[in-house]
Amino acid sequence: MSIDAKTIVHTILAEDLEVDPAEIADDVNLRTLELDSLAVAELIVRIKEETGVDLGGEETRMADLTVGDVVALAGSGREAA
Repeated sequence: MSIDAKTIVHTILAEDLEVDPAEIADDVNLRTLELDSLAVAELIVRIKEETGVDLGGEETRMADLTVGDVVALAGSGREAA
């Protein structure tokens, strides 16, 4: 795939979860973006669909992660592919 993990995560947040793109920065905590548990679950599913990386094991701590952390996790399995 030619699309990088950062673009994928930012696109999911902005387009699917309707987060204001101006609020999406690598150092922003997902809790700050006010994503409820359903939105977090949707983020995990969409990342798996787009990257093949399963973040289901991270669901309980997702709200404590930054956007940059999620990008790193989403990209972690893409290098192996």
